Amino acid sequence: MKRLTWLAVALFLISVAVPALAGKGEKCTADAQTCLNHFSSYKEKGWHGLKYEANDKGDLVVKSVVAGSPAEKSRFQVGDILVSLNGAKMSDKEAVKKAKGEWMPGSLVTYSVLRGGIEQQVVVTLAPMPEEVYAEMVGQHMIENHMVVPSTLSAENKKN
Repeated sequence: MKRLTWLAVALFLISVAVPALAGKGEKCTADAQTCLNHFSSYKEKGWHGLKYEANDKGDLVVKSVVAGSPAEKSRFQVGDILVSLNGAKMSDKEAVKKAKGEWMPGSLVTYSVLRGGIEQQVVVTLAPMPEEVYAEMVGQHMIENHMVVPSTLSAENKKN
């Protein structure tokens, strides 16, 4: 019950502090409760501490490495291009999704990365997901996909 209260407080604080995130990208098609139920399974999964996004070519590029995370201990670097995960090409979304579905704390995960034009193997020992990372992930999803932001137009702006 304490975790649920903490999560609710974190979601509220995030929703107050970051309303600018609402409306970005594609929206989730599930209802909020379905998403919360889905995210509950993430809490038990293994975590690496990488944040990445697709570049203009569609390559997945490491944007940040969380301090103290398994990814930092494995020496991932900002700018690394993720080529494959346990042999599954990152472009094969279904294979990557399946591989990530099997992640547990303590599991070893091998990434092939391009660093400086040279392909390298990086092995990561996954850890349990920290509470603050979990709360941020759920909160960000809920804000971006399920929160309705009221109009902030004043009466004066409506006249114009």
